[in-house]
Amino acid sequence: MAKDNKAGTNPNSKPTAEVATVCPVEKCGKKATRMEFCDEHFNWFKEGMISRKGEKPKDFDKKYQAYLSRQKKAS
Repeated sequence: MAKDNKAGTNPNSKPTAEVATVCPVEKCGKKATRMEFCDEHFNWFKEGMISRKGEKPKDFDKKYQAYLSRQKKAS
């Protein structure tokens, strides 16, 4: 009887090395730690201030000001 392969894993595949990536946001250059972003820009991504590709939306300034005011209230 054949053994079932769990979750599509291949027992013959070799582990791949992690590639060190940098944050995709323009002029950042920091090492990516979470979802391909550095810690600061990951928070921006969660707030909707940058896209998955690291691009800023048209209303970035408005969103950034709202983000800063929320950060001041939390302090």
